[in-house]
Amino acid sequence: MTNYKFNMKNKPVLDDTRSALIYQFNLAQNMALLSNDPVVIRNFYREGVAKLLQDKWISANVKDKFMAQSIDGQAFVYFGICPMIVQGKVNLVASNGFKCASNNKAIDDKLNEFIDNACLNARFAEGVYLESGLGDFLYRLSYDPKTSDKPLIDVIEPQNFEVNYSRGHIKSFVIKVPSSDNEGYELREIYYKNMNGDVCIAYRFYYDNKYVDPSDKSLVEQCMLHFDRELDLREKVLPFKDFPIVFKKNANSNQLYKGERGVPDIQGLDTIEDALTESISDLVDAIRKGGIKEYIDESLVPSDVDGHDLKVNHFNKTVITTKGAANPANPKTLWQVTQGDIKWESYTKTIQNLMSIAINKAGLAPTTLGLTGLESINSSAESQEAREKTSLRTRELCLITWEKTLKELLNKYLQMLDYIDGTEIFDYSSLIKISFDDYISPSIENVTEVLANQVMAGLKSQKHAIKDLNDDYTDEDADNELLDIMSERGQPVLQGGEPSADMNMENNTPKNVNLENSNSL
Repeated sequence: MTNYKFNMKNKPVLDDTRSALIYQFNLAQNMALLSNDPVVIRNFYREGVAKLLQDKWISANVKDKFMAQSIDGQAFVYFGICPMIVQGKVNLVASNGFKCASNNKAIDDKLNEFIDNACLNARFAEGVYLESGLGDFLYRLSYDPKTSDKPLIDVIEPQNFEVNYSRGHIKSFVIKVPSSDNEGYELREIYYKNMNGDVCIAYRFYYDNKYVDPSDKSLVEQCMLHFDRELDLREKVLPFKDFPIVFKKNANSNQLYKGERGVPDIQGLDTIEDALTESISDLVDAIRKGGIKEYIDESLVPSDVDGHDLKVNHFNKTVITTKGAANPANPKTLWQVTQGDIKWESYTKTIQNLMSIAINKAGLAPTTLGLTGLESINSSAESQEAREKTSLRTRELCLITWEKTLKELLNKYLQMLDYIDGTEIFDYSSLIKISFDDYISPSIENVTEVLANQVMAGLKSQKHAIKDLNDDYTDEDADNELLDIMSERGQPVLQGGEPSADMNMENNTPKNVNLENSNSL
């Protein structure tokens, strides 16, 4: 039998590649891309990479990116496919929210009240955004009687927490709370379990890249100056057998970074983003260089008595003067105008292909991002479901894991209520049933239809519907649009643009009509 002997001389390189530093680099890179700010992105690739990575091969590879270069005269037009994908994922999965709908009305009422009061649908959308763009995050439940008589919920971004594993199981969580006035000082909440299996919370200061020794009273006092003096930093023991924390890992979680962390939907798309940016920048340069050029012999340039040009602007690069003798008998010596041949079709074809690759890799359909012309099915002839079947399949898979995560969160919320009330802590998992609202395509036709139905049902005013349909409209713009609509319909409008006294401007219904459930959605 053959005896395979592996050469492990490159083991240190592999260890560096698989280290937590690579996770930090990917996290920082995705945060830069999601900023959607070309200045931030270019500065990250030109300067930030060197601060995060010591590996020369990876650093050199990053510096070869177009987004890391600065060439005089070269256009830099950032496309932003990564932010589009992440926002499309949020719209797909969380845009319409969820509610509890089980057979236990008392549990449903209590949880739906919590969902509304804690703005949990908004935090759900924030969680989808962080998971899709950065890989993972934490929901943290806490209780502070000085602030509220109910548990509070926070969303912790992945750069602000650590998850420590022991043999594949979570051993502890560390949540980093940087000081608002000096991020060099951190207060770290350390969640672990004692010998009895109860959850404990310890508090330690972190400064100068290391934990502060509690016995160093002067340094502890120095750290305290940067935080609320009334913070209770005594160690706490909670009667929970599970952490009051929900760590959401998406379906692509792996062990690449010495600990199970989620892989974001845009992981690896930095190369596509770079190629898109370069392609569009090259197209802009081709348009610049392929513009109109006017050639004129200097003998044809009119001048005044002092010899100054009268009609040619030498700062206008489209006008080029030549030396020679203008001859009316030879048209080639007279004023010539040329137009460059811009091969824009090849650029747009490349751009479309790159966009399709990126969107397919994220498991979405182009229509989900509001893009047309990329889908393989004619949008005017096929149904919305057929056009977005890829996205709907992705949504279905996402909601399977999200149902488990949200059910775990709501169960822990009810358990914290038991703890606050001093009653026995119960497992409510079997009593919680989550119902996700249907996905509505963000296409303008579908949004218009939904808003029209809401107005017809008296659930939304025309003014609010106009604002929802036009994101950039102010209240004044919506008022003017509504007045124009009323005028075109022949409805009475008073002089000065005010609505008739018989109309209620807020909901555009007669004042004597009582719509008890007409809250704006």
